[in-house]
Amino acid sequence: MKISIRTKNIDLTQDLRDYVDEKIGRDIGRFLTNEKTPLEADVELTRVTHHHQKGLVYRAEVQILLHGHKLIAEAGGENIKEAIDIVKDELEGEIKKHRGKEKDVSIKRSRFLKAVLHLSPAAWFKKKKQ
Repeated sequence: MKISIRTKNIDLTQDLRDYVDEKIGRDIGRFLTNEKTPLEADVELTRVTHHHQKGLVYRAEVQILLHGHKLIAEAGGENIKEAIDIVKDELEGEIKKHRGKEKDVSIKRSRFLKAVLHLSPAAWFKKKKQ
């Protein structure tokens, strides 16, 4: 997985880069091992304000393009590593939800084809009696 990291109001250190690679690249990458196309993740790390010292001062956002759908997760935290952990959990949920939708659509198509193939052509457009 290729990860591009953008920062705003934060210095991007090697420690922070390694942390993002571990949490987003490895942990999220294990959910996406069956993908045929190489995946790219856009990670944005920002410090929302310099004025405040406590509260949700840091923000992390991750975007992944998966089968033409853009999966986006964002979270805030008191420190940047906490925000990355929270956004990782949200992104896992988004991926699971997307996978569930793909599975439901394929099951729905299969059921429709089964229903069509089991009917005789004469019965396809027959009106039901009331």
